[in-house]
Amino acid sequence: MQAIQKKWVIPVLLLAAVGIIALNLRPSAIDVDVASITNGTLTITIEDQGQTRAKDPFIVAAPIYGRILRSNLREGDSVTTGQVIARIALPQEDTRTQAVLDANLRAAQARYEMVSAELMEAEAAYERALREENRRQQLVEDGLISTEERENYRQLSIAAEVRVMSLSASQEVVAAEVESARSRLLGQGNDDESLVQNLLSPVDGTIFRLFERNERILNAGTPLMSISDHDELEIIVDLLTQDAVRVQAGDRMLVSGWGGDEVLEAEVSYIEPEAFTKISALGVEEQRVNVIAEFTDRPENLGGGYRIEASIIVDELDGVLLIPTSAIFQQNNIWYTYVVEDGTAMLRAIEIGQRNQEFAQVSGQLQAGETVILYPSDLINNGVPVDF
Repeated sequence: MQAIQKKWVIPVLLLAAVGIIALNLRPSAIDVDVASITNGTLTITIEDQGQTRAKDPFIVAAPIYGRILRSNLREGDSVTTGQVIARIALPQEDTRTQAVLDANLRAAQARYEMVSAELMEAEAAYERALREENRRQQLVEDGLISTEERENYRQLSIAAEVRVMSLSASQEVVAAEVESARSRLLGQGNDDESLVQNLLSPVDGTIFRLFERNERILNAGTPLMSISDHDELEIIVDLLTQDAVRVQAGDRMLVSGWGGDEVLEAEVSYIEPEAFTKISALGVEEQRVNVIAEFTDRPENLGGGYRIEASIIVDELDGVLLIPTSAIFQQNNIWYTYVVEDGTAMLRAIEIGQRNQEFAQVSGQLQAGETVILYPSDLINNGVPVDF
């Protein structure tokens, strides 16, 4: 009996040694971060930087060549319709032009008086011709003259009427010339104020920007200032054209990164019809298009030209399986994820649909509640034990 027991001692010890060696050689579990597959709503957004700007600004420009005078107005000042916002003086060398414009006005007024007198004469002649025509018509009815004689007087009245119409049109033309000459005339007199033109504000609003602060000579058409309603701000975001085609008027926009803690709401108003070329920070040419949105709520301290971060919601999918984008990776155009089964990482091929920066829509290869590994490293392989 003792011989039999001694016979089994050595094999048992060998098996125990092999087991200990196998346990020592077995890889230890790798610590991983995990997340669960859930059912939820997937919000698809397009994100990019943008800025605020004044809505429908009025750009006030110099109407004439002259010297802009200094003004006490500054950015942020409120102005009202008809208020003097700038003053432009004719340069000294253009005083002769003032005399020429004055002479042109007097000449236009003289032409108007001459045409008016001719028109009065033509109207009187037309009335006489019309009376003679009516008399001849009565004589024809009484059989005292022929129809041919009556037609001669009718032609005379028609010619008189045509002359009245022609002179009336000429009077309107000359009247327009008078108004044109008067509008080009900046002033009369010997004092300097007569050579200064006041520019009036076209609207009630706030001065957003002054383009000219100092006194200097300007050409006609030079922008002087931008005026807009401070309460009317809009957002402009230039998107890549391949992203812009997914945006529609009425889409919600979430505005962040403007300096406050809360996320502001906006709505896309329209997408400009024509794209433009823009050079990226990496020197790559990009085709972009401007997307314009209006605030639905806006803090008072937000002004024009402020930088913002815009997230445009282009789609929302309800009741879909969601997997974190940090848990998926692609090999040979096939998407994979590692699913934790009984403490082991198991590689599984999946199909994904739409996705955003945080989650992706996954099809039926996964079920809600299953656990997947986030940010799988090169140490994670199929069948590797994991711990979390």
